[in-house]
Amino acid sequence: METITTFYSWKGLLYLFIGLLALYGIIKIVIQIIENSAKKNLAKKQFIFWLRNSLFFYTPAAVIVFILGFISINYITHSILILIIGIFGFPYIRNYLSGIIFKSNPIVNEGALIKSENLDGEIKRLMVLGMIVNTEFGEQYVHYRNVEEYGFTINSNKSSALRQTLYLSTELTQDAILDLLFDNPILNFEEKPSLKKSSESEHLILKYTLESGATTQDLISFLNSKEIATSLTRKAI
Repeated sequence: METITTFYSWKGLLYLFIGLLALYGIIKIVIQIIENSAKKNLAKKQFIFWLRNSLFFYTPAAVIVFILGFISINYITHSILILIIGIFGFPYIRNYLSGIIFKSNPIVNEGALIKSENLDGEIKRLMVLGMIVNTEFGEQYVHYRNVEEYGFTINSNKSSALRQTLYLSTELTQDAILDLLFDNPILNFEEKPSLKKSSESEHLILKYTLESGATTQDLISFLNSKEIATSLTRKAI
């Protein structure tokens, strides 16, 4: 009866885990070596892109192989356990798989501009289950499954202007703040900044576009040096 319900062993499962992990490391090393030698070789760059995508899909494939090895130790008990984990973890699993498909898209990268339903901004960071997008209302965490559900468009031109919003608290007049901003090269004045008083509080709302290479943190540091309190959200000041 033991031979019917048991095929693998815990020791064999450990070896399987080590082998899968080692293969992952080898692929990463190969990518690093080719990247260092690729320079402007288009063929090598295409091969690197293929390898990176294979790394995206290798992880779930390796997990499936490991799960099959785990199940083979005891088909009945471990199958039930995996089924229970799959049921409760389905939203996370779906989100993770959606992220793999999303990140394997060649036009998706950090710094690209993304537009979807209720979403318009710059991708700041690609994470395991979601991404951080810098919108005009501040940084927003977005689940990959939401992007997959509503669809999206990507503008990979990083120089494209993005209108952003910052909340200010100061005793200076609006004209005085604008004078300070006009003396600073951080902002793009082809799209002039606007400064208005919030209807919900005493805070001022600054809408602006940064020059290429400048960051919101640069602007925040400049304003703070002038004793102007800043926040990316309305309630944080």
